[in-house]
Amino acid sequence: MSCTENESGPFVVFFLPAVVGCLTILLARRWANSQVSNTSSTAVSRRRKIIKDPLIKRPLPPIACKMMPPGSKKASGVNKKGALPVPDEEMNGGGKRIGRPARTPPTTAPTVNLPDVKLAEGPVAPKHIPFPYIPQDGTLLFEAMTFVFTLVATGLQFLNLYRTAWWLPHSYTNQAMNFYLIDPHLVAFIVTIISRKLLLSICLAILRFVIAPKLIPHATIAARMFILGVVLGALSWCTYFIMLKYPMVKIFYLCYPAVIYFLLFGLQSSPFLELNNADPPLHCCTHDAAQIRTEVEALRQDFNVRMKKIIFNSVVGAYYSSFIPCCFAQSYLYYEVYAASQQTAFVWAGLFARYVSQLVSAHYCDVPHRAAAHLGRWRPDNNFTESNEVPTWCADRMFSRGARVSLDGRYYIAVTPTVAADPANVVHGRFHTVFANPSLLLCGTLCLQLSLIVLQLCLLFSSIQWHNFLAIVILLFINYYTLFKMVRDYLVAWKVYKAENMIQDKNGSLQPVSN
Repeated sequence: MSCTENESGPFVVFFLPAVVGCLTILLARRWANSQVSNTSSTAVSRRRKIIKDPLIKRPLPPIACKMMPPGSKKASGVNKKGALPVPDEEMNGGGKRIGRPARTPPTTAPTVNLPDVKLAEGPVAPKHIPFPYIPQDGTLLFEAMTFVFTLVATGLQFLNLYRTAWWLPHSYTNQAMNFYLIDPHLVAFIVTIISRKLLLSICLAILRFVIAPKLIPHATIAARMFILGVVLGALSWCTYFIMLKYPMVKIFYLCYPAVIYFLLFGLQSSPFLELNNADPPLHCCTHDAAQIRTEVEALRQDFNVRMKKIIFNSVVGAYYSSFIPCCFAQSYLYYEVYAASQQTAFVWAGLFARYVSQLVSAHYCDVPHRAAAHLGRWRPDNNFTESNEVPTWCADRMFSRGARVSLDGRYYIAVTPTVAADPANVVHGRFHTVFANPSLLLCGTLCLQLSLIVLQLCLLFSSIQWHNFLAIVILLFINYYTLFKMVRDYLVAWKVYKAENMIQDKNGSLQPVSN
């Protein structure tokens, strides 16, 4: 319907939808208010309606907060000076309050001396603060940035080896590098090694868009097998042509990380293709001491596997991008060993910091921290006298701060509010030391990254040769990004655990000492 054919056209096209929308909004708002008013008459629902409903214009009733000892009757049965006695409220069969007379507020606020409240026996459970959400790099983005960083580092090392004096007026070349001296099969081998995880990440990202979610697990297994076959085939093809040109000792240099891989991970293929394919660990708050120790053991193994992956991937990235080009350099080639070693060290440190910020982030450390709070810690009691009776440590019991136990002829004292650890197990003490306050661990990694950047800046201002200057400048970019992530994680973790320690200290001060 057009406006020229019918004069009611503009009203139908423009005004009628607006009128219908306004009516819909009004009806929806009225229905929502009716739902609020029809809620149950419990104390919680009434409190929520009084506080949150802006349509009800009535003042809040006066609430008298009073501490009463456990087991005592209501305060309404106690006569106070200057106040009328308030009878107890009665409940009828339908759950409604009846016989409630109007209360008159007291004219004075008398002081009542209450008896001391008896504290509950046993250790006080630790209080956990929900850790805020910190955005992390996705798998595809992280692998893409790591691949670019390692590829650029490889090019910079080749620049250190095969650079030319192309700016001289009588130079026989106009290129910055002698490309004819670089073995293309060696370059293909290096690129295949450093791009293996990126290829799998791209393949899995494509599969998630084109395959139904229920088929993703089977497609992931097929993609891993396909990428593994492609990578191993490409590496075998490159190795064959490299063997025709170089002696066997250099082939051993080329395949040496494979020996380290089998020693660390065995015959598993997932650590070779993926940085972390396991589900993130979860924490279960429990008062069962045996379950707490089992959870701590699982988290400890997960942390050890992550550290193995961090060390292996950082070493492999620096090894193939910076060390292998030096090993396969021609015997007649002269290059600065100091500059090549410096490049290798910087690449390894940058990759190590990147993997640490990704695998051991502040959000990950919060789960072992909660388990460490339940685990607790023992300390050898050297001031013990044999006249005191000390119970033997029990594996099924939780202990509180100050408790003393004996185990294998030695005596221990609990130094944390809750203790479920084995006094003779050194692993439990080490786990609690590392994750009792993860902000210290994050601060240590932050200091190492900051030291690396300061060292690179010092070398940058003292460097004279152009290729060293260019290498340091380019490597600094990725290190700045890693520094930003570490500073953010540390500041958030420091604030959270500082508040949590204040709560723990407050609860611990109210806890009685038990033996």
